[in-house]
Amino acid sequence: MQDSVSYFSSNDLNAFIQSIYEAHGLSSLDASCVARNLVDANSRGLDTHGVARTPSYIERIKHGLVNVKPDMALDYRMPWALNLDADNAMGAIAGDFAMAQALQNADTGGVGAVTVRNSNHFGAAGYYARQAAEQNCIGISLAPASKSLAPFGSREPLFGTNPIAAAVPAGKYAPWVMDMASSVAARGHIRLSEKTNTPIPEGWAFDSEGNPTTDPHEAMKGVMVPFAGPKGSAIAMLVDILGGVLSGSSFAGNIRDMNKDFTAPQGVGHFFLVLKIEAFMSLNDFCARMEEQIERLHDLAPAPGFTNVLYPGEPEAKISERRMREGIPLNGTVLSALTELSREAALDFPNSISQ
Repeated sequence: MQDSVSYFSSNDLNAFIQSIYEAHGLSSLDASCVARNLVDANSRGLDTHGVARTPSYIERIKHGLVNVKPDMALDYRMPWALNLDADNAMGAIAGDFAMAQALQNADTGGVGAVTVRNSNHFGAAGYYARQAAEQNCIGISLAPASKSLAPFGSREPLFGTNPIAAAVPAGKYAPWVMDMASSVAARGHIRLSEKTNTPIPEGWAFDSEGNPTTDPHEAMKGVMVPFAGPKGSAIAMLVDILGGVLSGSSFAGNIRDMNKDFTAPQGVGHFFLVLKIEAFMSLNDFCARMEEQIERLHDLAPAPGFTNVLYPGEPEAKISERRMREGIPLNGTVLSALTELSREAALDFPNSISQ
């Protein structure tokens, strides 16, 4: 079963994941928010940030390290900016609420910014930036993570893989979406390789002695490598500044590892920024210019090994179209973990769909 793959409709999977969180104390509204976040990641091919996260999330809930009934509080300092105390809510809940506030502020003031403190892992960063693009705004979202990345010149970790995302509406095309870790690869990819005992590419990680390694087990004992050396290291630190230092949340290596540290809440911070396009130019003009830019990119001659030139977010949009039609694939490892959770909660696991 560990190597098999089964396919599920997004609606069935969403309903099941929601029921899991409801069974562990979340309200129907909050459970729906978390499920939507996770299934969306799967639908776009970001499986490391999809429903595979549920067993880890539930484990922290069982340990009392996540507040399933949060009382989040807003602190306004300026009309366009605010800080949210998430009261140790699940990251998806805090993230959705914060982005909604940023969008509301941008709608009236042209710009909306929200920092978040006392939160948890919030899933794929691009999920929130895309919410802004869907409202004809430019969105930026980011969050520091538990330490696993060695700053340039160091063999010790201080920052997380610290994702940063931006999304831009693109007229008749799917939104332009940048969603990336500041490491060469997301740590979730190494975690998956560790489970399947498959080597990782060179340049992803160092072992505990600071030497390059392709062994995922050694990599998990060691550190992640920032992309492009000092450039990725600088971006990781910027994410730590905006999402950690500025938000009043944990920073500089103090965020707890979601999968290993069960001594206290994670203490994650987030940062969201929304720019209303119509504060700068007409939306029609902007979208026409974006369409022209994308078409110029599409007209470029592809390099050897490529059939065409795609813009950021385009591959994920194509994957989403296919998976909405054909179903969302889950491998045996994820299926086993989710099936066990369904047994514990006395819930029916959804039927797979044929391929």
